Amino acid sequence: MSPHRVPAPERASAPNLRRVAEAAGVSRATASKALNNRPDVAAATRQKVLAAAQELGYSIPLQPIQRTQPFVALVADNMTTFYTLEILKGAATAALEEGVVLLTSYIPPAGTYKGPVPLEDAWFQMCRNSGCVGVVVLTLQLSSHHIQTAQNLNLPLVAIDPANPLPPYIPSIGATNWNGGLEATEHLINLGHTRIAYVQGPLTSVPSRERLEGYLSALRIHGIVPRPNLVVGSDFSYEAGLAAGRQLFALPEHERPTAVFAGSDNSALGVYEALREAGMRVPEDVSVIGFDDTLMAAMSTPRLTTIRQPLHDMGAAGIRTVLDVAAGRPLTTSGHIRVSTQLIARDSTAPAPAGRPETTAAPQPRAPQN
Repeated sequence: MSPHRVPAPERASAPNLRRVAEAAGVSRATASKALNNRPDVAAATRQKVLAAAQELGYSIPLQPIQRTQPFVALVADNMTTFYTLEILKGAATAALEEGVVLLTSYIPPAGTYKGPVPLEDAWFQMCRNSGCVGVVVLTLQLSSHHIQTAQNLNLPLVAIDPANPLPPYIPSIGATNWNGGLEATEHLINLGHTRIAYVQGPLTSVPSRERLEGYLSALRIHGIVPRPNLVVGSDFSYEAGLAAGRQLFALPEHERPTAVFAGSDNSALGVYEALREAGMRVPEDVSVIGFDDTLMAAMSTPRLTTIRQPLHDMGAAGIRTVLDVAAGRPLTTSGHIRVSTQLIARDSTAPAPAGRPETTAAPQPRAPQN
């Protein structure tokens, strides 16, 4: 009797494209297209395939890089403000000087875009497959999932004006917001104002919170008790500034502010409109100071006093920092770069209205006109 070969125990097969396709409930051709970021695959199908690949431990193939230059992806919350445009200008200048391509995008309204939306898993994978060397995010929230996904793909992340607190190992670029908030408020105090409102940005925004702390510190330093009803607002937009202004100027006259510190130039111009609606003038009735010193600050009527943050330098620093991280070069700081702010005094601030003395402090000379 001839011996029979006993079959070896069946071993668990390594994950392959067929198993990924079966787990996702699609054909192998569709799974391959999804993994290779082909445009003819629905976003929901692509997400299912990527999830199946991750669960099975399937190594997603990297596509050959067709670019002759490396590129950096910059994602903004919007592309509609002078603030964003100034940051982009600085980033584009630095990219040219460093010999890299800059690809810009923004977060579109939900349901308006069919492809991988920036910061989604599929978008990070597409960046990695295409040869991206790093990602710069502008005024966006980065979740722990975003950070982990980028780390898994070896994609450096750098944040400019982060919208939420970040781990210390994520480099960030920002202005000296606390100092700027302090200087803006002290400028108004030196003009004789004590009923000073602050129009803040998003409640989770790190820059807005730092500016608020500078505002509160200035009040306390000068012995002025902060008034909770004078801290209003929810965004850095014109619309939010308008809504905040309407709220402030609806207060009884004895509670109404004689000066407003707005956390952005956009919201400051919204305050302008609220004052116009209320039949009041800038700066005769209410002084207004902004933050950013965008192009609109010098073009507004009256010209807006504001705190200048060097937006061009911040955009350039974002690009250079992400390239340093990608190349493994040591950062010159702890990773948190802070650039200095500067008061730019123009026409929208003046001494507290006559007949309504706010303080005995003597007005200080204005800074030179810009």
